[in-house]
Amino acid sequence: MPAAGGNDRVALARRWARLEPELTSARDARRLLRDSLAAAGVSHQSDWADSAELAVHEVVANAVLHAHTPIEVTVEPTSDRVRVEVRDYEPTMPSARDYDSRATTGRGMGLVAAITDECGARSLGAAGKVVWFAVGWESVGTGEDNETADTVWDVDMSGYVETGGSAHSVLLASMPVRLWLAARQHHDALLRELALYVAERDLGRIDLALADQARRTVSRVVAEYAQSREWSQGSGWESEAVDLEVRVPALLGPAFVALQVTLDTGERLASQGQLLARPGLPEIVEVRDWVCGQVAAQLGGELPTRWPGTAQPRFETLSNTVHGDHSLPADAAGIRTSARAVVAADVANRIVAVSPPLARLLGWDPAELVGRRLITIIPPELREAHIAGFSEYLSTADGNFIGRPIEVPALHRDGSRVRCRLLVEEAPGAGDDVMFVAWLEPLGVDDTPDRR
Repeated sequence: MPAAGGNDRVALARRWARLEPELTSARDARRLLRDSLAAAGVSHQSDWADSAELAVHEVVANAVLHAHTPIEVTVEPTSDRVRVEVRDYEPTMPSARDYDSRATTGRGMGLVAAITDECGARSLGAAGKVVWFAVGWESVGTGEDNETADTVWDVDMSGYVETGGSAHSVLLASMPVRLWLAARQHHDALLRELALYVAERDLGRIDLALADQARRTVSRVVAEYAQSREWSQGSGWESEAVDLEVRVPALLGPAFVALQVTLDTGERLASQGQLLARPGLPEIVEVRDWVCGQVAAQLGGELPTRWPGTAQPRFETLSNTVHGDHSLPADAAGIRTSARAVVAADVANRIVAVSPPLARLLGWDPAELVGRRLITIIPPELREAHIAGFSEYLSTADGNFIGRPIEVPALHRDGSRVRCRLLVEEAPGAGDDVMFVAWLEPLGVDDTPDRR
């Protein structure tokens, strides 16, 4: 608690600063907080002081990444706690997002709720918003019973006010909802890491603020649809394609160009190992390119073009480069000689080893399957769900499909389906990577024709 000296000392400890929308501002906000607490006679070594520092860092960093306006930070110690307010000039409010519970991005407000005693946000209308939190001298928030701490947060675009001219209606025909939700998770991880990366490097053409506006414009509509259907990433195996209308302000067209340029830069850096995020799977990149292309085309007066789907032969061999050692995993030899039907794939979704029984079961020679992507043996109608789940795993390092036996059809080379009991396990891969080992137990043949 504050040292003896009374309320005068606490009152004099109030601090205020106006910060620029730069990532270094999070560090400056922590320094402001430490200065205020020191003036109030509070030891910076207190557990709750550490929590307050982490909370102000998260709130300011989120304002930098999402508001892109100047930021005002107010630190006000009282007799029993410290209250911090972070004001920006962007009116959209933080709100709960329907992210997968295993997501590693979008948890800023959840973290703040977990480590503080109180937190919240209030709207200032068109003048912006204030995000605040409070931590008491004798306690640190645990978040154990705080629903906010278990929620993934984003910026609420429902109050978005279109400015700078009229808005155009863009139809995303046959939008793959589940695939986009997985892509959004990947995009957000790339954008957050790029923001950290460019804080110390000049990447030239990328515009994170514009890219973030485009991302939110589409993701808001997809998320609202998913919420209206009580639908989530883990819903069902077959993909659902719907026609979604997105209202795009005329002046926001360049934002979708910025999104493509920015994410292309992120994919390149991820492929080179410069970011923690892995590069996106080809389908994840493709759906982003399709969305951005549709916005640009329709703003230019062209008619909508439907999403062509992932059941395209080129995806069976197309693979993005993933950084790391791509030599054959040590366990691959045992898979190649196994008497059971088993296949192994790397983090790029490429088959690295296959047993003779599995190849015979599905009408292939083992050597023909190695190097192709795993979707080669997955029925077309299940591929988007597979890619979404696989991409979610790459973003979260966890997956609800690992170690859980399920019954699914595998795709025979002649187009028929082979019903199987499937068990997927994670195993050490090449270098520091993992690989996925899938054991298949055949249950029967389904003559359903191929839908390619």
